[in-house]
Amino acid sequence: MIADFRVLTEFLQSHDEAGGSISEEDIQEQERRLGKPFPAPLREYYKRFGRSQYITQHCNNQYEPMLLEDIFVPDSDFFTTDKAFLIFYQCEESVIYCGIRFSDLTKEDPPVYLCAWNHPDWSLENESLTNFLVSKAFIQMGVEDRLPYWVIFDENMWGLSDYRSYWGLSDGAYEIPEMSSLQAWRIFCREDVILLFEMAIGESEEDVLAVYLASFDRERIVSLLNRTTQDRQLPDYRTNLGSSR
Repeated sequence: MIADFRVLTEFLQSHDEAGGSISEEDIQEQERRLGKPFPAPLREYYKRFGRSQYITQHCNNQYEPMLLEDIFVPDSDFFTTDKAFLIFYQCEESVIYCGIRFSDLTKEDPPVYLCAWNHPDWSLENESLTNFLVSKAFIQMGVEDRLPYWVIFDENMWGLSDYRSYWGLSDGAYEIPEMSSLQAWRIFCREDVILLFEMAIGESEEDVLAVYLASFDRERIVSLLNRTTQDRQLPDYRTNLGSSR
């Protein structure tokens, strides 16, 4: 099932009060500034998560949402040939921008395109704006150490199926499927723990570059590390739980 905002809302429930929402009036003000309507999923996203302390800017070379007031329409100096895009997301360190075509702004769930300084033509990034926003939020929370408890497995002899078997991540269970054209991540959420797999693009579907676990709940993440239903031992990892192996 394509992820919608429910899974993100449920994960952040009771943890993100400090982030607060953005009002309808503020969104309308930015629409007037830009002279363009926001698609419904983008409006909903900013209303729910626009000031989230866990989905925020200044990532470590990861895609990140722009502040509402920083969303922009390219001017004549912008490096792309086609400038008919509403730009709302970026990967600042790599000079990558994500946007929605003007002609798609009134669609129910428009596709997202990206461009980069060395590739000025836009290319499809995700067929669904909603899926893009949800997937990127979970990737940020998993990779960027934004949550209180985290575990990182560096590249080792284990493949994706080894981890999935150990943690009971069977087909169709707990996965938040990302519809990105670049299948660089596999995203799971089990028992309030994000399990994020960074995949080796273009290699075997088994090849994992790193695995990230993140959670608000220390006991939940510890229980995944100490599963007793397997006769295999997890590879070494780094963590802030108080010990590492």
